[in-house]
Amino acid sequence: MKNIVVVVTDLGNFKAYKLEKTPLNTPRLVLMEEFLPVDGHGKILDKVSDQAGRYHSGTHGKWGSPWGEPHNIELEQRKRLIRQIAGELENVLTADGVEGCYFAAAKETHNQILDTLSKSAREKIIKDIPADFTKIEKSELLERFGISA
Repeated sequence: MKNIVVVVTDLGNFKAYKLEKTPLNTPRLVLMEEFLPVDGHGKILDKVSDQAGRYHSGTHGKWGSPWGEPHNIELEQRKRLIRQIAGELENVLTADGVEGCYFAAAKETHNQILDTLSKSAREKIIKDIPADFTKIEKSELLERFGISA
């Protein structure tokens, strides 16, 4: 049997499974790697230093200008997470012996992750689904990808 992996991810969770056959020739998934991006969980208010993310307007009341500026922190964090997840996926796909991959990622990040991969890694993807399958059972995951005995 080919060395096939199943990878499911969203911005806060990355799971890679190895697809194996049981002695009865039924498919089963064995967890190879689980990765929780450091910044994938939590609120932005907990990560900034200016009074928990709030901007102060000084003594001018409601018409005063704020001292700080919103610098697209959330967008930058999202880009970093996507690059980090794509790097993990690249490592899984370029590992020795991996011949193919079933891949699912949340709709919001699916195409961005695929665009970040190298051409050789993208060519190993057999089937990709833009959906978040990180919280479903392994048996249902096999069904969603159409993997059967």
